[in-house]
Amino acid sequence: MKRILLCLTLVAWSGMSSAVVYKWVDSQGKTMYGDHPPDGVRAELVELYNGRGAHSASTPTRPATSNAPSNKGAALTPPGAAESSTQKTVQEDVAAARDKQCTDAQARYKTLIEGRRLYKTGENGERQYMTAEEIDSERLNAKRELDAVCNSTT
Repeated sequence: MKRILLCLTLVAWSGMSSAVVYKWVDSQGKTMYGDHPPDGVRAELVELYNGRGAHSASTPTRPATSNAPSNKGAALTPPGAAESSTQKTVQEDVAAARDKQCTDAQARYKTLIEGRRLYKTGENGERQYMTAEEIDSERLNAKRELDAVCNSTT
């Protein structure tokens, strides 16, 4: 019974840990949080329940569609600056995706190592318990995937 409660708690907690929250400042100077930032607002991505803190990088913003006056006399940004900013954002997105893939691979490997009676779901939805050889094969594949995903530099 304790194992079932522990598993349910870990599953519920893992769902919360993957939540994405954005932080932005509205037009009145109030700090707002939400899962989708409004258009035309510079929002910062905040990760919850992972101990690493918030990302310092901002999410890309779309131009505002409001009737705000434009600054025609303001200096224009050079074309190279916008391109490097986009390139930096892409690199950060790729790094975040790699981190998530690595975390998923670590969780799968840990489940295979710590699990006692492992099973696969059959075609009709029934559990098909794996033999010791199948478990060893899955563990080996999970370890290879873990090494490939977490130790890759490209």
